[in-house]
Amino acid sequence: MIMDSLVIIMGVTGKVSREESRLGYSISLHEYDGTNLYAGTESQWGTLYFDFDKEETRRFLFASALYYLDRFHFDGIRFDAVSQMIRRNQTDIQSAISFLHELNHIIHTHYPGVLCIAEETEGYPNLNRTMNFDLKWNIGWSNDARNFLRTPYTERFQHWKQKILDVLNCARWNDDKMICTLSHDDTNDGPFSSKNILLNCVSHARNDMDKFADLRNLFAWQICMPSRGHMIHMGDEIVQPMSWFQRCFRGKSSMDWSLSNSTSLHGKIQEYIRDLNHLYILYPQFWEYGEEGYSLIYEYGENLVIAYHRGIFNNCRITVIHNFSNRGYTSYDIPLPRSDPNVERIRDAIEIFNTDDLKYGGSGTFQNQQIEIKRNNGEDIIFTVALPPLSTIILEENLI
Repeated sequence: MIMDSLVIIMGVTGKVSREESRLGYSISLHEYDGTNLYAGTESQWGTLYFDFDKEETRRFLFASALYYLDRFHFDGIRFDAVSQMIRRNQTDIQSAISFLHELNHIIHTHYPGVLCIAEETEGYPNLNRTMNFDLKWNIGWSNDARNFLRTPYTERFQHWKQKILDVLNCARWNDDKMICTLSHDDTNDGPFSSKNILLNCVSHARNDMDKFADLRNLFAWQICMPSRGHMIHMGDEIVQPMSWFQRCFRGKSSMDWSLSNSTSLHGKIQEYIRDLNHLYILYPQFWEYGEEGYSLIYEYGENLVIAYHRGIFNNCRITVIHNFSNRGYTSYDIPLPRSDPNVERIRDAIEIFNTDDLKYGGSGTFQNQQIEIKRNNGEDIIFTVALPPLSTIILEENLI
């Protein structure tokens, strides 16, 4: 299967740099001719906010965005720091909101199919409707996921509702179309800070097998949960122990290619990411219906186990089962809800993906050749599965 690649650029329309040259005069855009034409107040980054009340500012940014789309044929723009553009000090910045609404409308009119994506972190509602954005980066998911990873297994139950159930429900019922993303912002804490590196988030694990199992589970959680897509940070596909930013700061290449395609757990997780992405593409149940294809089957916080459905396509339904604990089960019962209108249509179920597979660095001892389906006197229908520790298994239900 050959898939086209999309090239998305980052549009920093929220702030303008403020610099001075060695000759003693400003070379910053905001006063390149000695006149403060575009900038407004100072931002939290030491830069300046654009002044969207000025028509000169709006026209300049319109022209800039359209130039890159027209000349370089980019497939989308990810707008940086939208939260700080549209609301500061508990007050909406109406000029910035109207600017984004108009710019996105112009892009959609003249360049149909180009994606307008908002990086917004404060939970501003209905960006799709109020500002014509196509998608929104779910930065909240990234923060919650990393914090959950940092939590020792014995303490995860305390955060089950907030970090797992509420996140799922928010993703399902959110008014915006969300992308689950592991962003560069998560690891760009400076050249010497490593607290957000994925491998460091699981430092509490007893060994590398558990660390990588937890990370494989994270990637499956990201790709399977209700959303409009997913993105990872460069280097996460091999779980390199130092971010690209830190490597570049030390004069190294951004990626540690020695880890790639190796027989180590780093190389095996690269193969895992490749297969997981292929599975996502192969099964439209993950993306055809967006958030609407999600329905909860079962959750039991004390065991850190949750299961849900992801849509029906050609009489085939996907079941996803996550185990966030370090305890495995050779036999675990997942009761299907009686309210499910398709439960009586299930003919059989097979395992199509297991994050504990030996080729991905897992134990390989919890495989499901055939899913046992129990029917209790016409009452409950139960899937009985082998459920590895720190894992995700994905089932294909064939319906009649």
